[in-house]
Amino acid sequence: MKESYCMRKINHKYKHLGALLLGATMLSSLTACMGGGVEETACNWGNVAIGGGGYITGIVYSDTEEGLRYARTDIGGAYRWSSRDTQWVPITDHFGGVNGDDWNLIGIESIATDPVEPNRVYAACGTYSSSNGAIIASEDYGETWTQVDMPFFMGGNMSGRGTGERMMVNPKNNKQIYYGSRNDGLYVSNDYGKTWEKVTSFPVESNYYQEKNQIGIMWVEFEPTSGDVYVGIARTEGDCIYRSKDGGASWEALPANTAGMYPMQAEFAENGYLYLCYGDSCGPNAATKNGMVCRYSINDNKFEDITPQCNDGRYGGFSGISVDGSDPNTIVCGTLGFWSKKGENLYRSTDGGASWTPFFDNTTDNYVMDVSEAQWLNWGREQAQTGWWMADVEIDPFHSDVVSWGTGATLYSTTNLTELGSGTPVTVKFDAHGLEETAIFKVVSTPVQNSSPQLYSIMGDLTGFSHMDVNVRPDDNHFMKVGKAEDLAVAWNNGNIAAYTNDDRKEPLRYTTDGGTTWNACLGMPEATTGGKVAISCDGTTMSWIAGNIKSSVYFTKDFGATWYISQGMGMGATIYADKLDPNIFYGVCGGKVYISKDGCGNFVETGLTISENCEIVPSAEKAGFLWIRSGTLLGYSEDYGATATYLKDVSVNAIGVGAAAKEGNPMMLYVMGDIQENGGGIYATADHGKNWMKLTAEDEAFGNLTPSITGDASVYGRVYFATNGRGIIMGDITQ
Repeated sequence: MKESYCMRKINHKYKHLGALLLGATMLSSLTACMGGGVEETACNWGNVAIGGGGYITGIVYSDTEEGLRYARTDIGGAYRWSSRDTQWVPITDHFGGVNGDDWNLIGIESIATDPVEPNRVYAACGTYSSSNGAIIASEDYGETWTQVDMPFFMGGNMSGRGTGERMMVNPKNNKQIYYGSRNDGLYVSNDYGKTWEKVTSFPVESNYYQEKNQIGIMWVEFEPTSGDVYVGIARTEGDCIYRSKDGGASWEALPANTAGMYPMQAEFAENGYLYLCYGDSCGPNAATKNGMVCRYSINDNKFEDITPQCNDGRYGGFSGISVDGSDPNTIVCGTLGFWSKKGENLYRSTDGGASWTPFFDNTTDNYVMDVSEAQWLNWGREQAQTGWWMADVEIDPFHSDVVSWGTGATLYSTTNLTELGSGTPVTVKFDAHGLEETAIFKVVSTPVQNSSPQLYSIMGDLTGFSHMDVNVRPDDNHFMKVGKAEDLAVAWNNGNIAAYTNDDRKEPLRYTTDGGTTWNACLGMPEATTGGKVAISCDGTTMSWIAGNIKSSVYFTKDFGATWYISQGMGMGATIYADKLDPNIFYGVCGGKVYISKDGCGNFVETGLTISENCEIVPSAEKAGFLWIRSGTLLGYSEDYGATATYLKDVSVNAIGVGAAAKEGNPMMLYVMGDIQENGGGIYATADHGKNWMKLTAEDEAFGNLTPSITGDASVYGRVYFATNGRGIIMGDITQ
């Protein structure tokens, strides 16, 4: 062994924050003057309720403490289940933030819980190969962490991210933890993760690459009786499993499996068998086309093919596999890359894999989906799918009726698994309470009136939602569904009228007049292209569209696309903003110049103001002609419809948005992502045009990789929403 990597303390404590905290009674204000017109101001943080939205790559149950489980995600950090709060709580929100240089650590490659001291937990953090990863350790269930920076990258959002746990605690000696890297072999810690050393005796390297990514070591497992350590590594020749019987001093290869098959996950039973599932790729992006399930006998040193044959039309491979903690002959496994109309399939065996009962076959469904708590998961179907990218499947070691699996959209668990095959259907329930792992592109809030939504959002994978109540997960009617969304606009004085652009060639611009209950395609489009930018007048009567190409003109319509006109006076590739008070006024930016139209987008003229192409204009509803302007990272305001601007000193911002004023006649609250007077990156607010600022986020409230979109709630004073790339829509209420 060589080269030790040492631990450093993270000097903060994570605070438990549930998604529904924002509806609780406001706490008393907690402020401490920081000088220079900035105060630290306490804020209750949580999430706009969606219910997942992204890829949950792994679930780790504690074998020692009932009710303790963790979930890892590819770009949204790690979570712990809180039995007290009956929801998942995020435990890695200290990474990232505004200008945060450690945002890459929000993708979680592996989690290990200690089977001896269940208060101890470890996470391997790193999203992409662009920078090295880190291993963090906690002695208090993830309340506080210490961190070791490792000399190699991790791939929480790269190919093979749904393989087994690459990190594992030795149950015979819980000071010892092994971690298998993608490109630098096997590592071990012998002091609870404080220092790490490379296991130089490990004899082979991974030679399998997928999408140009080295997969490396896929999992580490300990045989429960002997304590021997087994390691699965992706090798094209089939020699993929290695064992050490002497604490890592020497290693031997198990008999080779079929060349080109990779044992993505493995789990030991107490009766001397290692159960494995295979695919001809390591998923999920490069879908498996074939696979198998095997068990390896320690006594006989042989593999046995136990692949389920259930007349379900299965193709693809297998990924998740789990052994029942109360019966070593009971196993559950799941498919990967089986894109059936019902989703991936799961199979349960009670005789060690000799026979299997599926969730469904070509004639019978042995399960029912219950997504009543996140009804959008129906996705326009009568019944929700079981999911796709089902990499990990885990039986609760204390409850044989519960098996959980992550998908590309959410987390599911069963309530009565042991009924499978009895004639009583197994109930599958939504289980991502508080687990919000969505990549958000933009959020827009307008005043609630005539039962209009509180918030609109667009996002990766899920297109977007109109949120009728930000504390309630959306129903299927308010799920946009079509295309990958690119831009979003809402009429300020009629929040039931909204539009979004997307990459669907048939419907690149869709609109609603009923708050998102129905979305309609425009009757005609002036260009045969996708995406682009959209703006809507404050009364909803005029809609501007700029196609998704740099040569596009500015188009506008007054009949939702039945008739289109070209705006005069604007160049190509412009961005348009609607005034919040006058439906005839629009602002534009093109070539670094600011323009105004006073006739509903018909004609634009220069105001005389020059700003950066990287900019935002946010009209305020507090008085006519008042605009907030972000020019690059400069923040300014105009009181004359954009003819001139006053810029604030010592202010650097990435995104800006307005929200409700404290009372009628007061300035609207301005919220920003940025750094005010060198008080550090974070979320700030001002209620007096920048004379005084409140810093709303603390050091440990970073929320991962942020997307530059922020808005205040247009109806609730002191409430802010902002977008993240992996942690969903963060929602905060200033405490008063």
